[in-house]
Amino acid sequence: MKYFFESQSVAVVGASTNPKKDGHIILKNIIDSDYAGKIYPINPSADEICGLKAYPSLLDIPDEVELVVIIIPARFTPQIMEDCAKKGVKAVIIEAMGFSEIGAEGKKLQDTIVDIAVKNGIRVMGPNCTGIVSKDIVTSFFPIKGVPDGNVTMIGQSGLIAAGMASDIVINKSLNIRKICSIGNKCDLNENDLLEYFRDDDRTQVISMYLESISNGRDFVKIAKKVTPQKPVILLYGGRTEAGAKAAKSHTGSIASNAQIVDTAIKQSGCIKAIDFVELKEFAKVFSTQPIPKGNRVAVVTAAGSVGVVISDLCEERGLKLPELSEGAVNQIKDVFPDWMPPKNPIDLWFSLEQLGLTKALEKSMSASLSDPDIDAVIVVLAGFEYTLEVIEKKIVQEIASKYGKPVIVCMLVGYNKYKTLLMEELGKDMPVFTSLDTGIKALSKLWEYGIRVHKTDK
Repeated sequence: MKYFFESQSVAVVGASTNPKKDGHIILKNIIDSDYAGKIYPINPSADEICGLKAYPSLLDIPDEVELVVIIIPARFTPQIMEDCAKKGVKAVIIEAMGFSEIGAEGKKLQDTIVDIAVKNGIRVMGPNCTGIVSKDIVTSFFPIKGVPDGNVTMIGQSGLIAAGMASDIVINKSLNIRKICSIGNKCDLNENDLLEYFRDDDRTQVISMYLESISNGRDFVKIAKKVTPQKPVILLYGGRTEAGAKAAKSHTGSIASNAQIVDTAIKQSGCIKAIDFVELKEFAKVFSTQPIPKGNRVAVVTAAGSVGVVISDLCEERGLKLPELSEGAVNQIKDVFPDWMPPKNPIDLWFSLEQLGLTKALEKSMSASLSDPDIDAVIVVLAGFEYTLEVIEKKIVQEIASKYGKPVIVCMLVGYNKYKTLLMEELGKDMPVFTSLDTGIKALSKLWEYGIRVHKTDK
């Protein structure tokens, strides 16, 4: 496994001199990453690519090669695998399409590759994948620069995970990524191998997974049960319905499992279920930035009473409670509320705005809530209007949240796009910000539910 992530040398078979070709982008991504090993472009028609000496074949390279990325038509891959065997290559990423996902002929090609790999002790990621995105090496055929060395690892049976989603995450800094692994058809390397590997990776604190099949259900549950008490595993499973299963078969050649079986496996393993790619990313954001709450008691800070009503309903439906504020918390903020409207949970800032303004009212209400021993987490609701700019500039939410060791999530509502976008971008660098109340509250409830399981395990 280490040769995929810690290789000392990599060759790109199908490296191209054309900047628009996948083989060129992959090579350039590796060069632009922090990869410290030797890089060998393979192209029989070029002497040099991206300033590196090119070789006609793997066998022409005078040095050892540990990792090979293959991005040539599927029909040529068996011969390249034979060359890998002769060269003593340890790991191969096959990014070409045209294997089991297209039917019998493709499956035959894929089986041939597996036979060669097994006989020669080569591990294979893919085919039909985009490989790895990390600070140390990027093999995606989407241009990606500046990958952080974060604490979230994503594993996906999809090129979208390591390509489009990675581009969005890196460019917008919307998730503190450590590694993204696209495993495609899983002819060899699968989710169980990667779960075990990242269980022992101290830098990975959260694992997100998108799967269209589970390679070995019993092994998955067994391995995940060992991983989930140490670090949360968020799982989005595609192919739960007949339509989804049909799409999965043509996408990665997967034979999808029965939805009830998958749901049972998720529950038994302790994984956290996501229902779409938004939840997959947003849940990871919450788990990677927020502490585990000690309980389900939530305070809501909002400038609109109607929002407090809706959030109260959503919290109740997700198992979260909105208790009365303690006497100490009430005393901290009652002087800025009119006598006829004493502060309650949800805390409606509207009644204190005139006296204090948003920044001071928010600061005082958050501090009172978070210092309340009867409150385990706080939901802050902001709107995208000009008067919220001071909140952004002074980093009020982030600074107060950092003082108390309790989870804080922010939900965004209405407003002008430019202010709403600015709030999302600035706040979202440090903490989870949601445009949907339901998604935000669901994420917080998952954090609480995970805490219950972890505490039971500790005992």
